[in-house]
Amino acid sequence: MQTALYGSIGWKHPFGIFQVLEWAKEYGWDSVDARGMTIDIPGGPKKQLTAFGYDMLGPRQIRPTARQQLRSRCEELGVPIICLYVPSPVNLKGKLGEDCRRLFKEFVQLAADVGIEWVRAINNTTESYNNEPFTEEEAFARTVDGLKEVGKFAADLGVGILIENNENTTTSCAAELLIMKSEVADACRMGIAYDGTNAYFQGLKEMEELKKLAGAIDVLHLKNVKRHDDPTFSYLPRGDFSYEWTSLEQGDVRWDKFLKQAVADGFDGPLTFEYVNPFKGMPADYWNILREPEKAAAEEIAYIKKVLNEITV
Repeated sequence: MQTALYGSIGWKHPFGIFQVLEWAKEYGWDSVDARGMTIDIPGGPKKQLTAFGYDMLGPRQIRPTARQQLRSRCEELGVPIICLYVPSPVNLKGKLGEDCRRLFKEFVQLAADVGIEWVRAINNTTESYNNEPFTEEEAFARTVDGLKEVGKFAADLGVGILIENNENTTTSCAAELLIMKSEVADACRMGIAYDGTNAYFQGLKEMEELKKLAGAIDVLHLKNVKRHDDPTFSYLPRGDFSYEWTSLEQGDVRWDKFLKQAVADGFDGPLTFEYVNPFKGMPADYWNILREPEKAAAEEIAYIKKVLNEITV
């Protein structure tokens, strides 16, 4: 089973995505899962810069010759970039919507140029950036229509589109993922990235959601947290709890049981380990208590391989 190191592990390293590739090679990860540049998306400086890191890849920031150099470096190391998330929404109206879908297509072209198999659509929410939010139904329908538009372009370039469960998107649960995948599948190769901890953030039962998606998951995202009843950790993705970011082994989500169930259901796709996720509004003091990225890269690949070996014995 392929493992992937999430690009955010290099977000505060000046060598950026090249350092992530080097760490992946050094510590035994099979691939890298990259973040897309956010500075061109709507929402103002807070939205554009909160998650900014040197690891991000943007179509308007990487010239053609550099794309080839990045592709060549991946090939030299034997470490492909398997996915690039696209922070530009596809469900907005008017000229802003047209501009954002144009930017999404530019990300798809970047993925094709670098040899990236998937792009992952994020930031499709009820936010309209027009003073009046979409209803949940309208946001979902507009996301379907937008993905169909950009999906045709992606299909022509051989790039697939992933959707993910997230408390901040139009696909917050298994049922919505399956419906959206079905409605867009005629336009392009559609896939599902499932994150058990995102389900946990929403108060859903991550194992039950996993079972609902049996046979339909293309990528699993792995991270872990401990839930607290007080605001000590100031990390509140949704609801009244606060969350403490932990190693995969030490948090509330039992990844050993989770992966055993996923394998039993036929999953054999990539496992992406998320070191941190700055987009979720983690407070500044988190960066003083997290493990050094090299330590996390070494420890988590060892844990994942240990769990997988126990499953297959």
